[in-house]
Amino acid sequence: MTANMTPPPTVELASSAATPFPKAVVVSSSPQRMVSKLWLLTGLCLIVAIGLVISSQRRYGPQISIHFAEGHGLKAGDTLRYRGIVVGEVTDVALTPKLGGVAVSVILDQKAEALARRGSEFWIERPRFSLSRVSGLETVVGAKYLGVRPAQADSPPAHQFEGIETPPTINETEYSDISVRFSEGYGLQAGDPVRHRGIMIGEVTKVDLDQDLSGVSVQIRLSGMGRQIAREGSLFWVERPRVSVTEVRGLETLVGGRYVAVSPASADAAPCESFVGLETAPVALVPPGGIEIVLHAPQRWGIDQGVPVTYRGLKVGQVHSVGLSSDGTRIEARATIDAYYRPLVRRNSVFWSTSGIDMNLGFTGLQLTAETLATIAQGGIAFATPEQPGELASSGQRFAYERSVRDEWTTWRPHIDLLASRRPGNGRLPEPQRAVVRWTEKMFGFNRNYDRSGWVLLLDNQRLLGPADLLLPTERAVGDILLEVAGLQQKLDPKQIERSGDVATITLATAAEGVATWPQQRLRKPTEPEDMLIIIDPQMSPHPLAASNVKPQSAIWEIDATNKMNPTWNGAPVVAVKDGHLIGTLTFQQGRSIVVPLH
Repeated sequence: MTANMTPPPTVELASSAATPFPKAVVVSSSPQRMVSKLWLLTGLCLIVAIGLVISSQRRYGPQISIHFAEGHGLKAGDTLRYRGIVVGEVTDVALTPKLGGVAVSVILDQKAEALARRGSEFWIERPRFSLSRVSGLETVVGAKYLGVRPAQADSPPAHQFEGIETPPTINETEYSDISVRFSEGYGLQAGDPVRHRGIMIGEVTKVDLDQDLSGVSVQIRLSGMGRQIAREGSLFWVERPRVSVTEVRGLETLVGGRYVAVSPASADAAPCESFVGLETAPVALVPPGGIEIVLHAPQRWGIDQGVPVTYRGLKVGQVHSVGLSSDGTRIEARATIDAYYRPLVRRNSVFWSTSGIDMNLGFTGLQLTAETLATIAQGGIAFATPEQPGELASSGQRFAYERSVRDEWTTWRPHIDLLASRRPGNGRLPEPQRAVVRWTEKMFGFNRNYDRSGWVLLLDNQRLLGPADLLLPTERAVGDILLEVAGLQQKLDPKQIERSGDVATITLATAAEGVATWPQQRLRKPTEPEDMLIIIDPQMSPHPLAASNVKPQSAIWEIDATNKMNPTWNGAPVVAVKDGHLIGTLTFQQGRSIVVPLH
Protein backbone atom coordinates (compact mmCIF):
# COMPACT_ATOMS: atom_id res chain seq x y z
CA MET A 1 0.00 0.00 0.00
CA THR A 2 1.30 3.14 -1.09
CA ALA A 3 0.99 6.01 1.32
CA ASN A 4 0.73 9.32 -0.13
CA MET A 5 3.20 11.57 1.56
CA THR A 6 2.05 15.12 1.58
CA PRO A 7 4.86 17.59 1.93
CA PRO A 8 4.54 19.98 4.85
CA PRO A 9 3.25 23.35 4.06
CA THR A 10 5.80 25.95 3.36
CA VAL A 11 5.72 28.78 5.80
CA GLU A 12 7.07 31.97 4.37
CA LEU A 13 8.36 34.48 6.79
CA ALA A 14 7.17 37.86 6.06
CA SER A 15 10.15 40.01 5.69
CA SER A 16 10.88 43.16 4.02
CA ALA A 17 12.74 42.81 0.86
CA ALA A 18 14.90 45.77 1.93
CA THR A 19 16.28 44.06 5.14
CA PRO A 20 18.63 41.11 4.47
CA PHE A 21 18.91 38.29 6.99
CA PRO A 22 22.24 38.42 8.95
CA LYS A 23 24.69 35.73 8.23
CA ALA A 24 27.54 34.42 10.40
CA VAL A 25 30.93 34.34 8.85
CA VAL A 26 33.33 31.67 10.06
CA VAL A 27 37.07 32.32 9.51
CA SER A 28 39.28 29.34 9.77
CA SER A 29 42.87 29.77 11.26
CA SER A 30 45.88 27.61 10.88
CA PRO A 31 47.43 26.17 14.12
CA GLN A 32 50.94 26.83 12.82
CA ARG A 33 50.33 30.61 12.57
CA MET A 34 49.09 30.81 16.22
CA VAL A 35 52.21 29.04 17.54
CA SER A 36 54.57 31.37 15.68
CA LYS A 37 52.91 34.45 17.20
CA LEU A 38 53.22 32.99 20.69
CA TRP A 39 56.95 32.45 20.22
CA LEU A 40 57.31 36.00 18.96
CA LEU A 41 55.61 37.40 22.09
CA THR A 42 57.71 35.16 24.33
CA GLY A 43 60.89 36.31 22.61
CA LEU A 44 59.99 39.94 23.06
CA CYS A 45 59.34 39.40 26.78
CA LEU A 46 62.64 37.56 27.12
CA ILE A 47 64.53 40.39 25.44
CA VAL A 48 62.89 42.94 27.72
CA ALA A 49 63.71 40.84 30.81
CA ILE A 50 67.35 40.44 29.74
CA GLY A 51 67.57 44.18 29.16
CA LEU A 52 66.17 44.91 32.63
CA VAL A 53 68.61 42.46 34.23
CA ILE A 54 71.54 43.94 32.37
CA SER A 55 70.40 47.45 33.24
CA SER A 56 69.98 46.45 36.89
CA GLN A 57 73.42 44.86 37.01
CA ARG A 58 75.06 47.90 35.43
CA ARG A 59 73.54 50.22 38.08
CA TYR A 60 75.40 48.62 40.98
CA GLY A 61 79.07 48.72 41.78
CA PRO A 62 81.16 46.62 44.20
CA GLN A 63 79.81 45.10 47.39
CA ILE A 64 81.48 45.91 50.71
CA SER A 65 81.21 44.70 54.28
CA ILE A 66 81.32 46.97 57.34
CA HIS A 67 81.79 45.78 60.93
CA PHE A 68 80.03 47.68 63.73
CA ALA A 69 79.95 47.09 67.47
CA GLU A 70 76.18 47.78 67.49
CA GLY A 71 73.54 47.65 64.78
CA HIS A 72 71.34 50.45 66.19
CA GLY A 73 68.27 49.08 64.38
CA LEU A 74 69.79 49.12 60.88
CA LYS A 75 68.12 46.69 58.48
CA ALA A 76 68.29 45.44 54.90
CA GLY A 77 66.89 47.99 52.48
CA ASP A 78 68.25 50.99 54.37
CA THR A 79 70.40 53.33 52.34
CA LEU A 80 73.97 54.57 52.28
CA ARG A 81 74.12 58.34 51.80
CA TYR A 82 76.85 60.81 50.98
CA ARG A 83 76.13 64.54 51.07
CA GLY A 84 72.41 63.72 51.24
CA ILE A 85 72.47 61.54 48.07
CA VAL A 86 71.75 57.79 48.10
CA VAL A 87 74.90 56.04 46.88
CA GLY A 88 74.25 52.47 48.04
CA GLU A 89 71.89 50.05 49.75
CA VAL A 90 72.14 47.74 52.74
CA THR A 91 71.61 44.17 51.53
CA ASP A 92 72.15 42.27 54.78
CA VAL A 93 72.63 42.88 58.51
CA ALA A 94 73.84 39.90 60.55
CA LEU A 95 75.73 39.06 63.71
CA THR A 96 79.37 38.12 63.33
CA PRO A 97 80.24 34.43 63.90
CA LYS A 98 81.53 35.02 67.45
CA LEU A 99 78.67 37.41 68.29
CA GLY A 100 81.21 40.17 68.81
CA GLY A 101 79.53 42.71 66.56
CA VAL A 102 77.37 43.29 63.52
CA ALA A 103 78.37 42.74 59.89
CA VAL A 104 76.60 45.02 57.42
CA SER A 105 76.71 44.20 53.71
CA VAL A 106 76.29 47.14 51.34
CA ILE A 107 76.13 47.25 47.57
CA LEU A 108 77.38 50.51 46.14
CA ASP A 109 76.05 52.35 43.14
CA GLN A 110 78.30 52.17 40.13
CA LYS A 111 78.97 55.91 40.30
CA ALA A 112 80.00 55.59 43.96
CA GLU A 113 82.55 52.80 43.57
CA ALA A 114 85.29 55.26 44.64
CA LEU A 115 83.97 54.84 48.22
CA ALA A 116 85.41 51.32 48.27
CA ARG A 117 88.90 52.52 49.16
CA ARG A 118 91.04 52.06 52.24
CA GLY A 119 90.45 54.92 54.65
CA SER A 120 86.77 55.49 53.94
CA GLU A 121 84.79 55.82 57.16
CA PHE A 122 81.25 54.55 57.67
CA TRP A 123 78.84 55.13 60.54
CA ILE A 124 75.18 54.57 61.38
CA GLU A 125 73.31 57.85 61.39
CA ARG A 126 70.96 58.01 64.36
CA PRO A 127 69.80 60.66 66.87
CA ARG A 128 72.62 61.89 69.11
CA PHE A 129 72.33 64.40 71.92
CA SER A 130 75.30 65.78 73.87
CA LEU A 131 76.53 69.07 75.30
CA SER A 132 78.91 69.53 72.39
CA ARG A 133 76.50 68.80 69.50
CA VAL A 134 73.17 67.40 68.33
CA SER A 135 72.94 65.32 65.14
CA GLY A 136 70.81 62.75 63.33
CA LEU A 137 67.45 64.28 64.27
CA GLU A 138 65.98 63.35 60.88
CA THR A 139 66.20 59.66 61.86
CA VAL A 140 63.78 60.18 64.76
CA VAL A 141 60.79 59.86 62.37
CA GLY A 142 62.62 58.42 59.35
CA ALA A 143 64.67 55.32 58.72
CA LYS A 144 68.23 55.07 59.91
CA TYR A 145 70.92 55.11 57.27
CA LEU A 146 74.67 54.79 56.80
CA GLY A 147 76.88 57.83 56.44
CA VAL A 148 80.29 57.87 54.81
CA ARG A 149 83.36 60.04 54.47
CA PRO A 150 85.41 59.03 51.43
CA ALA A 151 89.09 58.20 51.57
CA GLN A 152 91.66 60.03 49.49
CA ALA A 153 91.42 59.40 45.77
CA ASP A 154 94.81 57.69 45.58
CA SER A 155 94.04 55.15 48.34
CA PRO A 156 94.05 51.47 47.33
CA PRO A 157 90.73 49.59 46.87
CA ALA A 158 89.22 47.80 49.88
CA HIS A 159 86.06 45.81 50.62
CA GLN A 160 86.29 45.25 54.39
CA PHE A 161 85.82 48.22 56.74
CA GLU A 162 85.63 48.90 60.47
CA GLY A 163 82.73 51.25 61.17
CA ILE A 164 82.95 54.19 63.57
CA GLU A 165 80.35 54.93 66.22
CA THR A 166 80.24 58.72 65.87
CA PRO A 167 80.15 60.68 62.60
CA PRO A 168 83.16 63.00 62.17
CA THR A 169 82.52 66.70 62.56
CA ILE A 170 85.38 67.68 60.25
CA ASN A 171 84.99 66.44 56.69
CA GLU A 172 88.29 67.65 55.26
CA THR A 173 90.24 65.07 53.30
CA GLU A 174 93.66 66.25 54.57
CA TYR A 175 94.22 65.42 58.21
CA SER A 176 96.71 63.99 60.71
CA ASP A 177 95.93 61.33 63.31
CA ILE A 178 97.69 61.42 66.67
CA SER A 179 97.38 59.61 69.99
CA VAL A 180 97.39 61.28 73.43
CA ARG A 181 97.56 59.32 76.67
CA PHE A 182 95.82 60.71 79.77
CA SER A 183 95.69 59.26 83.26
CA GLU A 184 91.96 60.08 83.40
CA GLY A 185 89.33 60.49 80.70
CA TYR A 186 87.17 63.05 82.54
CA GLY A 187 84.10 62.08 80.50
CA LEU A 188 85.79 62.68 77.15
CA GLN A 189 84.10 60.89 74.24
CA ALA A 190 84.36 60.50 70.49
CA GLY A 191 83.22 63.61 68.67
CA ASP A 192 84.44 66.08 71.30
CA PRO A 193 86.42 68.97 69.75
CA VAL A 194 90.10 69.86 69.99
CA ARG A 195 90.61 73.62 70.34
CA HIS A 196 93.43 76.13 70.29
CA ARG A 197 92.74 79.78 71.15
CA GLY A 198 89.02 78.97 71.08
CA ILE A 199 89.13 77.66 67.48
CA MET A 200 88.27 74.06 66.62
CA ILE A 201 91.29 72.44 64.93
CA GLY A 202 90.35 68.77 65.28
CA GLU A 203 88.21 66.23 67.07
CA VAL A 204 88.40 63.14 69.23
CA THR A 205 87.80 60.02 67.14
CA LYS A 206 88.16 57.32 69.79
CA VAL A 207 88.56 56.99 73.57
CA ASP A 208 89.67 53.69 75.06
CA LEU A 209 91.49 52.23 78.06
CA ASP A 210 95.14 51.28 77.74
CA GLN A 211 95.92 47.59 77.52
CA ASP A 212 97.22 47.58 81.09
CA LEU A 213 94.21 49.65 82.29
CA SER A 214 96.58 52.27 83.73
CA GLY A 215 95.35 55.19 81.62
CA VAL A 216 93.19 56.39 78.77
CA SER A 217 94.25 56.46 75.14
CA VAL A 218 92.61 59.23 73.10
CA GLN A 219 92.79 59.18 69.32
CA ILE A 220 92.65 62.68 67.80
CA ARG A 221 92.28 63.81 64.22
CA LEU A 222 93.76 67.23 63.35
CA SER A 223 92.69 69.00 60.18
CA GLY A 224 93.62 72.12 58.24
CA MET A 225 96.20 74.32 59.95
CA GLY A 226 95.71 72.22 63.06
CA ARG A 227 97.96 69.56 61.55
CA GLN A 228 100.94 71.73 62.51
CA ILE A 229 100.15 70.93 66.16
CA ALA A 230 101.50 67.39 65.66
CA ARG A 231 105.05 68.33 66.70
CA GLU A 232 107.28 67.38 69.59
CA GLY A 233 106.65 69.60 72.57
CA SER A 234 102.95 70.30 71.99
CA LEU A 235 100.96 70.05 75.22
CA PHE A 236 97.44 68.61 75.52
CA TRP A 237 94.99 68.63 78.42
CA VAL A 238 91.27 68.06 78.97
CA GLU A 239 89.52 71.38 79.58
CA ARG A 240 86.87 70.90 82.23
CA PRO A 241 85.33 72.94 85.06
CA ARG A 242 87.92 73.67 87.77
CA VAL A 243 87.46 75.89 90.79
CA SER A 244 90.25 76.53 93.30
CA VAL A 245 91.69 79.40 95.28
CA THR A 246 94.16 80.13 92.47
CA GLU A 247 91.90 79.85 89.44
CA VAL A 248 88.42 79.41 88.07
CA ARG A 249 88.43 78.04 84.54
CA GLY A 250 86.60 75.77 82.13
CA LEU A 251 83.13 76.96 83.18
CA GLU A 252 82.05 77.05 79.53
CA THR A 253 82.28 73.25 79.48
CA LEU A 254 79.29 73.08 81.84
CA VAL A 255 77.01 73.90 78.91
CA GLY A 256 79.26 73.27 75.90
CA GLY A 257 80.85 69.97 76.82
CA ARG A 258 84.46 69.05 77.54
CA TYR A 259 87.14 69.42 74.94
CA VAL A 260 90.86 68.84 74.45
CA ALA A 261 92.93 72.03 74.63
CA VAL A 262 96.41 72.33 73.21
CA SER A 263 99.46 74.56 73.51
CA PRO A 264 101.53 74.14 70.32
CA ALA A 265 105.25 73.59 70.13
CA SER A 266 107.56 75.78 68.08
CA ALA A 267 107.21 75.64 64.31
CA ASP A 268 110.68 74.11 63.85
CA ALA A 269 110.01 71.14 66.17
CA ALA A 270 110.09 67.63 64.71
CA PRO A 271 106.80 65.92 63.76
CA CYS A 272 105.29 63.59 66.36
CA GLU A 273 102.25 61.28 66.53
CA SER A 274 102.25 60.18 70.19
CA PHE A 275 101.89 62.47 73.21
CA VAL A 276 101.38 62.30 76.98
CA GLY A 277 98.62 64.64 78.13
CA LEU A 278 98.71 66.97 81.13
CA GLU A 279 96.27 66.84 84.03
CA THR A 280 95.86 70.62 84.13
CA ALA A 281 96.60 73.56 81.87
CA PRO A 282 100.30 74.46 81.83
CA VAL A 283 101.38 77.59 83.68
CA ALA A 284 105.16 77.27 83.35
CA LEU A 285 105.30 78.62 79.83
CA VAL A 286 106.98 81.98 79.28
CA PRO A 287 104.69 83.96 76.97
CA PRO A 288 106.24 85.07 73.65
CA GLY A 289 108.15 88.28 74.28
CA GLY A 290 107.68 87.96 78.04
CA ILE A 291 110.23 87.64 80.81
CA GLU A 292 110.87 85.15 83.61
CA ILE A 293 112.11 86.46 86.96
CA VAL A 294 113.13 84.76 90.21
CA LEU A 295 111.74 86.04 93.52
CA HIS A 296 113.24 84.98 96.84
CA ALA A 297 112.34 85.50 100.50
CA PRO A 298 113.07 83.88 103.89
CA GLN A 299 109.48 82.59 104.13
CA ARG A 300 106.77 81.57 101.72
CA TRP A 301 104.21 84.11 102.96
CA GLY A 302 101.30 82.43 101.18
CA ILE A 303 102.79 82.42 97.68
CA ASP A 304 101.70 79.42 95.62
CA GLN A 305 101.79 78.22 92.03
CA GLY A 306 99.28 80.07 89.88
CA VAL A 307 98.96 83.20 92.00
CA PRO A 308 99.05 86.49 90.05
CA VAL A 309 101.77 89.09 89.82
CA THR A 310 100.14 92.53 89.85
CA TYR A 311 101.08 96.13 89.09
CA ARG A 312 98.76 98.74 90.60
CA GLY A 313 96.30 95.92 91.24
CA LEU A 314 96.27 94.75 87.60
CA LYS A 315 97.45 91.25 86.78
CA VAL A 316 100.55 91.41 84.57
CA GLY A 317 102.03 87.95 85.17
CA GLN A 318 101.81 84.72 87.14
CA VAL A 319 103.86 82.59 89.51
CA HIS A 320 104.45 79.18 87.94
CA SER A 321 106.59 77.44 90.55
CA VAL A 322 107.49 77.75 94.23
CA GLY A 323 110.16 75.77 96.09
CA LEU A 324 113.26 75.84 98.23
CA SER A 325 116.56 77.17 96.96
CA SER A 326 119.26 74.61 96.23
CA ASP A 327 120.84 75.14 99.65
CA GLY A 328 117.50 75.19 101.49
CA THR A 329 118.04 78.64 103.01
CA ARG A 330 115.20 80.50 101.30
CA ILE A 331 112.03 80.21 99.27
CA GLU A 332 112.31 80.81 95.54
CA ALA A 333 109.34 81.57 93.29
CA ARG A 334 109.61 81.76 89.52
CA ALA A 335 107.21 84.11 87.78
CA THR A 336 106.54 85.19 84.21
CA ILE A 337 105.56 88.69 83.11
CA ASP A 338 103.52 89.16 79.93
CA ALA A 339 105.24 90.78 76.96
CA TYR A 340 103.05 93.89 77.01
CA TYR A 341 103.99 94.67 80.62
CA ARG A 342 107.65 93.74 80.40
CA PRO A 343 108.83 97.40 80.26
CA LEU A 344 107.44 97.86 83.79
CA VAL A 345 110.03 95.49 85.29
CA ARG A 346 113.28 97.40 85.91
CA ARG A 347 116.40 96.52 87.84
CA ASN A 348 115.31 98.86 90.65
CA SER A 349 111.73 97.52 90.86
CA VAL A 350 110.55 96.24 94.26
CA PHE A 351 108.27 93.27 95.00
CA TRP A 352 106.15 92.35 98.02
CA SER A 353 103.64 89.73 99.07
CA THR A 354 99.94 90.61 98.97
CA SER A 355 98.80 87.39 100.63
CA GLY A 356 96.02 87.59 103.20
CA ILE A 357 95.09 90.57 105.38
CA ASP A 358 97.45 92.96 107.09
CA MET A 359 96.19 94.04 110.53
CA ASN A 360 97.58 96.96 112.53
CA LEU A 361 96.37 97.89 116.02
CA GLY A 362 97.18 101.45 117.06
CA PHE A 363 95.78 104.52 118.72
CA THR A 364 93.42 105.04 115.77
CA GLY A 365 91.98 101.55 116.13
CA LEU A 366 92.26 98.34 114.16
CA GLN A 367 93.25 98.76 110.50
CA LEU A 368 92.73 95.96 107.97
CA THR A 369 94.53 96.08 104.61
CA ALA A 370 94.11 93.75 101.60
CA GLU A 371 94.81 94.53 97.95
CA THR A 372 91.78 92.67 96.57
CA LEU A 373 89.30 90.08 97.75
CA ALA A 374 91.10 87.56 95.54
CA THR A 375 94.37 88.02 97.37
CA ILE A 376 92.67 87.18 100.65
CA ALA A 377 91.91 83.70 99.31
CA GLN A 378 94.78 83.00 96.93
CA GLY A 379 97.52 85.52 97.71
CA GLY A 380 99.77 87.15 95.18
CA ILE A 381 102.82 89.29 94.52
CA ALA A 382 102.77 93.01 93.68
CA PHE A 383 105.58 95.25 92.48
CA ALA A 384 106.32 98.91 91.82
CA THR A 385 108.97 100.87 89.93
CA PRO A 386 110.51 104.17 91.14
CA GLU A 387 109.90 107.58 89.55
CA GLN A 388 113.24 107.24 87.80
CA PRO A 389 113.07 103.76 86.25
CA GLY A 390 116.31 101.84 86.02
CA GLU A 391 117.44 99.67 83.13
CA LEU A 392 115.14 96.96 81.82
CA ALA A 393 115.36 93.73 83.77
CA SER A 394 116.74 90.68 81.99
CA SER A 395 115.34 87.15 81.93
CA GLY A 396 116.34 85.34 85.09
CA GLN A 397 116.75 88.57 87.08
CA ARG A 398 116.57 87.91 90.82
CA PHE A 399 114.51 90.10 93.16
CA ALA A 400 113.88 89.91 96.89
CA TYR A 401 110.22 90.20 97.80
CA GLU A 402 109.12 91.69 101.10
CA ARG A 403 106.40 90.51 103.41
CA SER A 404 104.53 93.84 103.25
CA VAL A 405 104.50 97.05 101.23
CA ARG A 406 106.11 100.32 102.25
CA ASP A 407 104.05 103.50 101.96
CA GLU A 408 106.52 105.21 99.62
CA TRP A 409 106.25 102.42 97.06
CA THR A 410 102.54 103.09 96.51
CA THR A 411 103.24 106.75 95.66
CA TRP A 412 105.62 106.00 92.78
CA ARG A 413 104.14 106.97 89.40
CA PRO A 414 106.77 106.49 86.72
CA HIS A 415 105.77 107.13 83.10
CA ILE A 416 106.83 104.05 81.15
CA ASP A 417 106.19 103.50 77.45
CA LEU A 418 104.47 100.11 77.26
CA LEU A 419 104.13 100.28 73.48
CA ALA A 420 107.79 100.75 72.61
CA SER A 421 108.00 97.33 70.97
CA ARG A 422 104.72 97.80 69.09
CA ARG A 423 105.27 101.36 67.89
CA PRO A 424 104.15 101.83 64.25
CA GLY A 425 106.24 103.38 61.51
CA ASN A 426 109.10 100.88 61.96
CA GLY A 427 109.61 102.26 65.47
CA ARG A 428 110.85 105.65 64.19
CA LEU A 429 110.08 108.67 66.34
CA PRO A 430 110.59 112.40 65.71
CA GLU A 431 114.01 113.80 66.61
CA PRO A 432 113.33 117.31 67.96
CA GLN A 433 116.11 119.88 68.11
CA ARG A 434 116.80 122.29 70.93
CA ALA A 435 116.32 125.87 69.73
CA VAL A 436 117.22 129.17 71.39
CA VAL A 437 115.73 132.53 70.42
CA ARG A 438 117.59 135.73 71.48
CA TRP A 439 116.40 139.34 71.35
CA THR A 440 116.85 142.73 73.00
CA GLU A 441 114.28 144.97 74.70
CA LYS A 442 114.73 148.62 75.71
CA MET A 443 113.48 149.58 79.15
CA PHE A 444 113.98 152.98 80.87
CA GLY A 445 116.55 153.83 78.27
CA PHE A 446 118.58 150.73 78.85
CA ASN A 447 118.90 147.66 76.60
CA ARG A 448 118.31 144.29 78.17
CA ASN A 449 119.02 140.96 76.53
CA TYR A 450 116.55 138.08 76.68
CA ASP A 451 116.51 134.50 75.46
CA ARG A 452 114.05 131.66 75.41
CA SER A 453 114.59 127.97 74.61
CA GLY A 454 112.39 125.09 73.58
CA TRP A 455 112.03 122.15 71.24
CA VAL A 456 111.38 122.43 67.51
CA LEU A 457 110.97 119.82 64.78
CA LEU A 458 112.47 120.13 61.30
CA LEU A 459 110.13 118.92 58.54
CA ASP A 460 111.28 117.54 55.19
CA ASN A 461 110.24 120.77 53.39
CA GLN A 462 112.80 122.78 55.42
CA ARG A 463 110.01 124.20 57.58
CA LEU A 464 110.62 124.43 61.31
CA LEU A 465 107.67 123.52 63.55
CA GLY A 466 107.57 124.78 67.12
CA PRO A 467 105.55 126.61 69.77
CA ALA A 468 104.45 130.13 68.86
CA ASP A 469 105.69 131.61 72.14
CA LEU A 470 109.20 130.47 71.17
CA LEU A 471 109.29 131.58 67.52
CA LEU A 472 107.33 134.80 68.24
CA PRO A 473 108.65 135.71 71.68
CA THR A 474 107.69 139.42 71.92
CA GLU A 475 106.61 142.52 70.03
CA ARG A 476 108.86 144.79 72.14
CA ALA A 477 112.08 143.53 70.60
CA VAL A 478 114.60 146.10 69.52
CA GLY A 479 116.69 145.14 66.56
CA ASP A 480 117.04 141.61 65.24
CA ILE A 481 115.54 138.48 66.75
CA LEU A 482 117.97 135.60 66.30
CA LEU A 483 117.15 131.88 66.10
CA GLU A 484 119.87 129.36 66.91
CA VAL A 485 119.18 125.71 66.08
CA ALA A 486 121.24 122.73 64.85
CA GLY A 487 124.37 124.87 64.61
CA LEU A 488 122.61 127.49 62.44
CA GLN A 489 121.77 131.11 63.19
CA GLN A 490 118.95 132.92 61.42
CA LYS A 491 117.10 136.19 61.80
CA LEU A 492 113.42 135.80 62.60
CA ASP A 493 111.08 137.91 60.52
CA PRO A 494 107.57 137.89 62.05
CA LYS A 495 106.14 138.43 58.56
CA GLN A 496 107.60 135.10 57.40
CA ILE A 497 106.25 133.12 60.33
CA GLU A 498 102.96 131.26 59.88
CA ARG A 499 101.00 130.88 63.08
CA SER A 500 98.14 128.46 63.78
CA GLY A 501 96.95 128.98 67.31
CA ASP A 502 99.79 128.22 69.68
CA VAL A 503 101.93 126.54 66.99
CA ALA A 504 104.06 128.32 64.38
CA THR A 505 106.27 127.36 61.44
CA ILE A 506 109.14 129.13 59.67
CA THR A 507 111.35 128.23 56.71
CA LEU A 508 115.07 127.83 57.40
CA ALA A 509 117.23 129.93 55.12
CA THR A 510 120.02 127.35 55.21
CA ALA A 511 119.60 123.57 55.20
CA ALA A 512 120.67 121.89 58.42
CA GLU A 513 123.18 119.17 57.63
CA GLY A 514 123.05 115.88 59.49
CA VAL A 515 119.66 116.62 61.08
CA ALA A 516 116.87 114.06 60.63
CA THR A 517 113.71 115.56 59.16
CA TRP A 518 110.12 114.46 59.71
CA PRO A 519 108.01 113.63 56.61
CA GLN A 520 104.96 115.82 55.97
CA GLN A 521 102.85 112.78 55.09
CA ARG A 522 103.16 111.74 58.71
CA LEU A 523 101.36 114.83 60.00
CA ARG A 524 97.74 114.29 60.99
CA LYS A 525 94.96 116.43 62.40
CA PRO A 526 93.31 114.51 65.27
CA THR A 527 89.56 114.75 65.81
CA GLU A 528 89.58 113.75 69.48
CA PRO A 529 92.08 112.89 72.24
CA GLU A 530 93.90 109.60 71.79
CA ASP A 531 96.78 107.75 73.40
CA MET A 532 99.97 109.72 72.78
CA LEU A 533 103.73 109.76 73.22
CA ILE A 534 105.55 112.98 74.13
CA ILE A 535 109.03 113.03 72.60
CA ILE A 536 111.04 114.95 75.17
CA ASP A 537 114.54 114.23 73.93
CA PRO A 538 115.82 111.89 71.20
CA GLN A 539 118.13 110.31 73.78
CA MET A 540 115.34 109.63 76.29
CA SER A 541 112.40 107.27 76.35
CA PRO A 542 109.11 108.82 75.19
CA HIS A 543 106.70 110.00 77.85
CA PRO A 544 103.36 108.15 77.41
CA LEU A 545 100.14 110.11 77.86
CA ALA A 546 96.79 108.34 77.86
CA ALA A 547 93.76 109.92 76.20
CA SER A 548 91.90 109.68 79.50
CA ASN A 549 94.44 112.08 81.05
CA VAL A 550 93.60 115.03 78.79
CA LYS A 551 90.53 117.22 78.65
CA PRO A 552 89.49 118.88 75.36
CA GLN A 553 88.95 122.63 75.68
CA SER A 554 88.24 124.55 72.50
CA ALA A 555 91.35 124.15 70.32
CA ILE A 556 93.58 122.65 73.03
CA TRP A 557 93.78 119.57 75.25
CA GLU A 558 94.53 120.32 78.88
CA ILE A 559 96.61 117.66 80.62
CA ASP A 560 95.45 116.45 84.02
CA ALA A 561 97.45 118.03 86.85
CA THR A 562 98.42 114.62 88.24
CA ASN A 563 100.64 114.16 85.16
CA LYS A 564 103.60 116.32 86.03
CA MET A 565 105.19 117.99 83.03
CA ASN A 566 108.47 119.88 83.14
CA PRO A 567 108.33 123.37 81.55
CA THR A 568 111.65 122.62 79.86
CA TRP A 569 109.67 120.22 77.64
CA ASN A 570 108.01 123.18 75.88
CA GLY A 571 107.64 122.44 72.17
CA ALA A 572 108.09 118.68 72.47
CA PRO A 573 106.37 116.90 69.54
CA VAL A 574 103.40 114.64 70.31
CA VAL A 575 102.78 111.50 68.23
CA ALA A 576 99.82 109.13 68.17
CA VAL A 577 100.32 105.65 69.55
CA LYS A 578 98.06 103.93 67.02
CA ASP A 579 99.86 105.04 63.84
CA GLY A 580 102.97 107.01 64.86
CA HIS A 581 101.80 110.23 63.17
CA LEU A 582 102.63 113.66 64.57
CA ILE A 583 99.38 115.10 65.94
CA GLY A 584 100.41 118.02 68.17
CA THR A 585 102.90 119.95 70.26
CA LEU A 586 103.35 120.26 74.01
CA THR A 587 103.15 123.82 75.39
CA PHE A 588 102.60 125.57 78.71
CA GLN A 589 100.08 128.30 79.52
CA GLN A 590 99.86 129.98 82.91
CA GLY A 591 101.24 126.95 84.70
CA ARG A 592 99.06 124.49 82.78
CA SER A 593 100.37 121.71 80.57
CA ILE A 594 98.70 121.85 77.15
CA VAL A 595 98.73 119.65 74.04
CA VAL A 596 98.05 121.78 70.99
CA PRO A 597 96.66 119.47 68.28
CA LEU A 598 97.52 120.21 64.66
CA HIS A 599 94.87 122.09 62.72
